[in-house]
Amino acid sequence: MPHTELLTSIFLNAFPFLCVIAVWCLKFFEHHLPGKQQEMLEKCVQMAVSMAEQAYDDYGPLEKKQVALRAAIELFNAFHLPVPQPGALNTALEAAVFAVRQTQRPRSPYQDAPTRVNPVVVPVVQAALPEPARS
Repeated sequence: MPHTELLTSIFLNAFPFLCVIAVWCLKFFEHHLPGKQQEMLEKCVQMAVSMAEQAYDDYGPLEKKQVALRAAIELFNAFHLPVPQPGALNTALEAAVFAVRQTQRPRSPYQDAPTRVNPVVVPVVQAALPEPARS
């Protein structure tokens, strides 16, 4: 009987730790499921493209793509997720850029034109009024 009590006490004391390990394993394997990877790919790439479009507006399209690619890879590494293959990442980046371009408002030529308006200040000239006749 002492062996049974010993095994029961060990199992009851180890049960909470076993539950934590089981939950961690489930979460770890959940990140490796194709559906979850695709969902995280879409989210990370969307965030990276939005960041590149806003923060690096004056860069060219290739530079923005490189910035977005680096940002997406950094997001995957920050969340301890496996980085997708370059082909999948490139396709997702192009799709996200296309989606961002479709949702952007058309820009006004007045806001985008690098014009500088210098208002001309015209001094007020008092017109020479005829003086009233004095009598």
